Amino acid sequence: MPKAQKGALIQCDPPQMAMIRKLDEESNHDYIIEDIDDKTCLVRENKVEEIKRRVKEIMDRAMGGSEEDEEERDSDLD
Repeated sequence: MPKAQKGALIQCDPPQMAMIRKLDEESNHDYIIEDIDDKTCLVRENKVEEIKRRVKEIMDRAMGGSEEDEEERDSDLD
């Protein structure tokens, strides 16, 4: 019998989706339920906030931002 899982659809830019895929691989596929296309995937509902936080951290580090800039910058995942 098939098992149902609660999920949330995430849509974002391809570079952000690549980050999500990398995080999923590093976490032993704990985030993504179904990879739909280069901008969309279905993730575990209880992991959405964690994914947003981790992608934002990666983007902030890549942009060399400080904590003061944190409130001004926002990702497309909101």
